[in-house]
Amino acid sequence: MPTNELVKTIDALAERTVDNTKELFKTRHQRRTEFTDLFGIPHTAQGDSATPATFYISISPDMIYELRFCFKLVIQPFAMSVGRGGTDSATVQVKTTNLNISGTNITPNPHGHGTEAHNHTVLSGVTLIHTQADDFTLKVEGIDVTPYLMSQHDGEWIEGEGVYPTNRLEGEDDFYDLLEVATVMHNENATKREQAKKLLAPGFKKVEIFSNAPFQATMYSYVKYNNMGR
Repeated sequence: MPTNELVKTIDALAERTVDNTKELFKTRHQRRTEFTDLFGIPHTAQGDSATPATFYISISPDMIYELRFCFKLVIQPFAMSVGRGGTDSATVQVKTTNLNISGTNITPNPHGHGTEAHNHTVLSGVTLIHTQADDFTLKVEGIDVTPYLMSQHDGEWIEGEGVYPTNRLEGEDDFYDLLEVATVMHNENATKREQAKKLLAPGFKKVEIFSNAPFQATMYSYVKYNNMGR
């Protein structure tokens, strides 16, 4: 039978082995500071006067602080898929009557007309409805950021189909900058500061674009942040 001293020694060695294993695991898997740089990730949705175009931008919970959070918008025609098919043959008829003219009056009035049985064929394909949409509004997490985005570009805003704010990728002025929006809001008042925190917090960012007619929107997000690597 082992002595008490031998048992204590074995226990101590076992504990040391466990501690060394944990330390080695931490050394091999330690979290390091990294950068996530997502350049031009597309998000596409369609909307109309009743339903906003809605998409989500994902920000990692490992985010330490954001270095870039901006986007571009492409507004395109509303696309509708049509499957091949047809309507059934049918007779459309309103009560048939004889017409009598007396002076400038027609009797009976109103009167009816009949039609022969007919059908319509629908061809498959994609129908593009070119949008006449305007009056665009953009919200992030339910916060209307439209006035801030407009102010970044001297009041210019979305006017139908096209690339906004510009079709270039050269400078800071070629994007809508949510990081700048949050900075401006933070300096306004306490309520706006809370909204700014909501804009920059990790998680799925719900982006909604509203307009007064059917349209398709593609958001290209440009996100860069410092994060802890796993």
